[in-house]
Amino acid sequence: MLVNKSIDIPYQQLPFKGQFNVAPLGTFRNELTDQPHRHDHFQIIWIIRGKGRHMVDFVWYEVEDNMIFLLRPGQVHQLDCEREGHFLYFTEQFYFTNKHDKETLYDFTNLFDNWHGYAPITISDHTSTSLHGLISLMAQEKTTAPHCSQGVVKHYLNAFLLLIEREKKRNAAETMMPFTHDARVVQLRRLLEQHYRTEHQVAFYANAFALTPKRLNEITKETAGRTVTELLHDRIVLESKRNLAFSHKSVKEICYELGFEDPAYFSRFFKNNTGISPQDFRDMMFK
Repeated sequence: MLVNKSIDIPYQQLPFKGQFNVAPLGTFRNELTDQPHRHDHFQIIWIIRGKGRHMVDFVWYEVEDNMIFLLRPGQVHQLDCEREGHFLYFTEQFYFTNKHDKETLYDFTNLFDNWHGYAPITISDHTSTSLHGLISLMAQEKTTAPHCSQGVVKHYLNAFLLLIEREKKRNAAETMMPFTHDARVVQLRRLLEQHYRTEHQVAFYANAFALTPKRLNEITKETAGRTVTELLHDRIVLESKRNLAFSHKSVKEICYELGFEDPAYFSRFFKNNTGISPQDFRDMMFK
């Protein structure tokens, strides 16, 4: 059983101030710590030693030592494991303070993209040593408040993220999964996130790039292994599951919120993409 279906998907509020923080896992606990919840910021969970499992958007992952989980704002997760390690959280506003930052800093949002499928990242011993050093430097700089330099912290964080990206690429190479990048696909993700509730036609997204739907599909297929329609449907299904599992909204309400005019059509869409009806999925979550 997950959570009481009379409660919408809860956001866990952390007892820290500011748009960035780093702390040991287990620093605090509240009523949501062991329940499915989400956050309104980017979060990195580094499990140095752990045993158990971690659920991210309805998929359970076995926890291993030296494993990192990357969470985007809004992703639902639940830790069900013994764990020692660190967590970091930060906002996009903290990282990209101004336009100049966007032009000069590494675009960390690429690291959090899941076009190739979500997976935790296994960290090598060599990289682990470097990450430990950066964690210490970030934590030390934070203790100098009110003289803490946001710029210094941001550059430590930048190095931390770049090392994780290198490990993510290494993981992909070891599993024979291609790790390709196209800035247009990153921008497409942002457009989908903004408009998936109201814009269900590929032409809308293709027009944003002055491309034909066929050409945009070729780009996403090559980079992400999915067509635009498949990526769009994946996002709609994920939001449907979140609402079915963690909210009191009716199937009809969810249907309309996601831009469908006919609840019967929405039910067919959901079943075609998941193999189960919306109501059966909801019932399954609360057995």
